[in-house]
Amino acid sequence: MSRLLLNLLPLLLPFILYGLYLWHVKRSGKDGPEATPWFWLAASGLVLAIVSFIIWGVFFEQQLGDYAPARFEDGRIVPGRITR
Repeated sequence: MSRLLLNLLPLLLPFILYGLYLWHVKRSGKDGPEATPWFWLAASGLVLAIVSFIIWGVFFEQQLGDYAPARFEDGRIVPGRITR
């Protein structure tokens, strides 16, 4: 679940920031923008998501191999691991 949220956060960040901006403008009693820039919010979210995937791939090591799931052995749980 946390991995999903970390992947969705860069995509949703422009929408969240725009929503906070609208909330602040309406709270201060000013008129907000007439139209919502959906295209630019989505485009900037996609750019942020792509950049985050590139950064994740470059800076965080991926363990290659076969996954051995957790198992119950001799009355105790042996945690899962990646075998090479």
